[in-house]
Amino acid sequence: MDANSPISPRILIFESDTKARSTVRKFVIKGFPGASVQASNMTLDAAVSDTDRLKGFDVLLVGCDFSADGSVDNPTFRALRSLAIDPDNPAVILLPEGGSEYTAVQAIKAGAAEYVPRRVMDRDQIASAIRRAVPGTPDAHQTSDGDVGTGGSQQPFFGYDITRQLAHNDNVSVCVAYSAERKAEVVLKILHRGSGSISRDRNFERFVKEFKMLHDVADLAAAEIYDFKVTQSYCYIAMEYFPLGHLGRMLTRPVETEKALRTAIEIARALSIIHSAGVTHCDLKPSNIMMRDAGAVALIDFGISRATSLDIPDTISEAIKGTPYYMSPEQAKGQTAEAASDLYALGIILFQMLSGSKPFVGDTPHDILDQHCSAPIPKLPDRLGHYQPLIDRLLEKDPERRLSSAREAIAELEGALENKPKLDAAIAS
Repeated sequence: MDANSPISPRILIFESDTKARSTVRKFVIKGFPGASVQASNMTLDAAVSDTDRLKGFDVLLVGCDFSADGSVDNPTFRALRSLAIDPDNPAVILLPEGGSEYTAVQAIKAGAAEYVPRRVMDRDQIASAIRRAVPGTPDAHQTSDGDVGTGGSQQPFFGYDITRQLAHNDNVSVCVAYSAERKAEVVLKILHRGSGSISRDRNFERFVKEFKMLHDVADLAAAEIYDFKVTQSYCYIAMEYFPLGHLGRMLTRPVETEKALRTAIEIARALSIIHSAGVTHCDLKPSNIMMRDAGAVALIDFGISRATSLDIPDTISEAIKGTPYYMSPEQAKGQTAEAASDLYALGIILFQMLSGSKPFVGDTPHDILDQHCSAPIPKLPDRLGHYQPLIDRLLEKDPERRLSSAREAIAELEGALENKPKLDAAIAS
């Protein structure tokens, strides 16, 4: 059922503002010339009691204002949850004034099919939202050059021209796209809807969590966030693109000692920033450390990070997440990751930069985790032996005996860098 279909959607608009109601009606009629369109000045919470009338429509376009109250107890959200109980009720597209990305997430969880902020609303946005929301219409899975999807279907993303796909796993894609608004390349991290509601997808909470943590950090220590959009068909995070790539590209051989120390200092500074924001990364590894100009770094992939201000109990299966090569002993045991866990990962990365190899390897992830918990800390080559005490303090099995903070790690690393010429001279003599 598209704009040219002989069967057009039945649409009811709820909007208390006369001018806004007229604008929405105009957009709908231009997008769907044959549609049956009615409009009302009622609010959704006032209309929800008459579900028999509502079931005579395919989709409701609901104007609302979240400027003062975007909480889950907002009357619009309560009405949404009431409608969502009965699958025979029409799809609801929210057209809010005010609100935020968090409000959008709550709207989708409450049962909204689409969320189109008033500030970006136009005819194309309205028409696309209706097509996605109403069963039987061509939805976001339409073939188009530069689009991306799952299972052979593809999706267009408003304002972004996808140029290439970097990775795909399950129903998550990571792509490079050209942003018309920024006139530059960005990274789109996209969660595609599976067989059920996207708000119930196991990856959805990780997406929301990652966005919130990056939003809270708001520093060059982490990738900059440009956009976050959530609908019933997909959600995505648009973030900074790093043309220099990640640290892993440097680790095919030992890194020159001074460069290794300077890079470790930059990583420790980034950790200090996120730890100060109450965030533990939990999956620090070379591929999650992006390189900026002049040797600076930015951390990415906060999907399994932990906000230390949140009291969220982890099961053992939830806690054992991350990359075994860089996982701390406490994480390997299924214990809660803390800031000290990130410092342990920093120690692994520093060892790898200096020596050219990972300190713990094995045939299976279980073998590697066992070594993190019980194997002696490996020794650096003799020529680098004067950095062994620093490695030992970062790789202490007991988190209480590690360096106490990222700030202390910075001080130790800067001291090692400052003393490098003297130590090099002593070794040469």
